[in-house]
Amino acid sequence: MPLQSFFTRRINVFISIAAIVVMVSGCQSTGDPTLTSTANLPAPSVTTVQEPTPVPPTPTVTPIYLVPEDQLKGLPINFFHPWTGDLSMAVEKLVAEFNQVNEWGIQVTAVSSGSSMALAETVENGSDGELMPQVVLAPSEHLLTWLDRENRIRPLNDFIADPVLGLSEQARVNFPLVFWQQDQLGGMQVGIPAQRDTPVIFYNQTWASELGFNTPPATIDAFKEQACAAADINSHDRFAANDGTGGWIVNTDGQVVYSWLMTFGLENALAGDPFAFNFNQPATEQAFTFLRSMVDEGCAWFARSTASNEYFASRQALMVSGSLTDLSLQAKTQERLESTDVWTILPYPDGDRTVSVTSGLSFGVMVGTPQQELASWLFVRWMSQPENNVQLLLAGGGLPVNNLTAELAEQQMDSPPAWAESIAWIPSMKSTPTAASWRIARFVLQDAFWYAMQSSTTVEDIPLILEQLDATIAEVESVQGQ
Repeated sequence: MPLQSFFTRRINVFISIAAIVVMVSGCQSTGDPTLTSTANLPAPSVTTVQEPTPVPPTPTVTPIYLVPEDQLKGLPINFFHPWTGDLSMAVEKLVAEFNQVNEWGIQVTAVSSGSSMALAETVENGSDGELMPQVVLAPSEHLLTWLDRENRIRPLNDFIADPVLGLSEQARVNFPLVFWQQDQLGGMQVGIPAQRDTPVIFYNQTWASELGFNTPPATIDAFKEQACAAADINSHDRFAANDGTGGWIVNTDGQVVYSWLMTFGLENALAGDPFAFNFNQPATEQAFTFLRSMVDEGCAWFARSTASNEYFASRQALMVSGSLTDLSLQAKTQERLESTDVWTILPYPDGDRTVSVTSGLSFGVMVGTPQQELASWLFVRWMSQPENNVQLLLAGGGLPVNNLTAELAEQQMDSPPAWAESIAWIPSMKSTPTAASWRIARFVLQDAFWYAMQSSTTVEDIPLILEQLDATIAEVESVQGQ
């Protein structure tokens, strides 16, 4: 298929998708403009040892959000989240506890949307049952979108800085900086981190040792060497069914692709503009070309099933890309398939530099009445307390979003040793692009990467793909901004 026709088709597809699940223009809020005032909050640090942080001065005029306490009594609040299964059950238990113990009598109802996109659809298009959220748990880029383009999210600066109802200086600095800043836009804090994850590489140590490798790959060249060795073994054993397997399973997820780009030295993906991505850089071309060479040489392969955990456990892949939240699933898969191989997780290989990219979900307060906004904030503050937040971490895995949460989790979590090792990566972690437009760009990026890995595409086509990648993102963004 000609490149031009391919990207023309993809632009149309992404515009259609975006129109459904990303941005639907709505009526602007007519709330009091003082609700969006900001306080110059100190940024939290990645460590618990901090220089004293100035406490914002107490306002001389009573803020509009300080409504009489009796107006909160029995006030109903809807909390929309995307989770199902164990995480949804954990939320239900926490909400039930909050409804019993909160001194204001606020009553929260938890509603599972089933996915982040379904939640976004409700926020942006409304609900047939007219049940709308006052509190949401959503990806940071969604919160930024709802603030930047629709004025649906209530900035939290004044709540956070309130000397009585806010977060103390110590509570703020316990959030690692990389997590906290993902919910900031133009000096406004639009969310409180609730869950964070990072792409990782699952690595079979036992099999690698049998192949003659005693240490995990620390560089991209070592990564390729080990993947090729595993692929060669599977192609020359007595089992024809596993021919073409063994190396790295190609993973086109946008977070994974972005991790590879960071490994190859991508810088300034946003080019100083939150709406203009600059993926057309030498680092991106090098990453695409390198990974394509692995495909061409049989060292990386496309799986027919999305169950990479099973391929990994059955030695059809020496290494697979996944997320930290997949740890429990992988451990259970190893046990179910009776694999005795020792395995671990790795950051993306770049020599002495640890490459790990983080993103995740945060609590946000929707624009509403002063009573609704205050009640929502009090619920968010309670859910963010380490003893409550750790319940979400225990149920769903991932990274602790708070230093105290990490301490509690290490005492309570039954997880592979690799999880504890991943905590040490947090100080050097990088964020995915902190921009509303990442919501669109990540899907265009993964689509371009998939196309570059196809045998019908030549390596010489990759520079043109990158040119059209940036142009496609810009075009979709311009349509959504109209």
